[in-house]
Amino acid sequence: MSVDFQRFESIRARRRSERRRWLSLLVALGAATVIVTALQVVGPTLPGWRDIVPFLSGGASLVHEARGRVDAIERETRTIRITSGFLGLTSVALVITEHTVIVVGEKEGGFGDIHHGEPVVAAYESGERPLRATRVEVLPAKPNGY
Repeated sequence: MSVDFQRFESIRARRRSERRRWLSLLVALGAATVIVTALQVVGPTLPGWRDIVPFLSGGASLVHEARGRVDAIERETRTIRITSGFLGLTSVALVITEHTVIVVGEKEGGFGDIHHGEPVVAAYESGERPLRATRVEVLPAKPNGY
């Protein structure tokens, strides 16, 4: 074998090795994508899924805040919808549970103290659906009505 032929063979072998590495990486990424997609679709139907979700998401769920006006109140489901943003285009529906702290002015209140159109600030966790409020504070109305 000539020196040129040996050099050519070593270059071809190196390129084959690089192609195999890239192919292995792409196969691993594809398999991970399939697994994640399958868990998102089938996962919620599996028994014990609610116990696994906080572990997978890194522990505790994130606490968010909704600031705006009460747009709708559903007494049967104990749900309020808070609208905010430009022209009230952003909204969030929150379930009021027995563990939700409701503050009206300086005092603790109840679900019946929340009225349509009132300005509120609500804290809720984004861990699961439906979103559950942990705290709702009914703010005093400003003198000009806004």
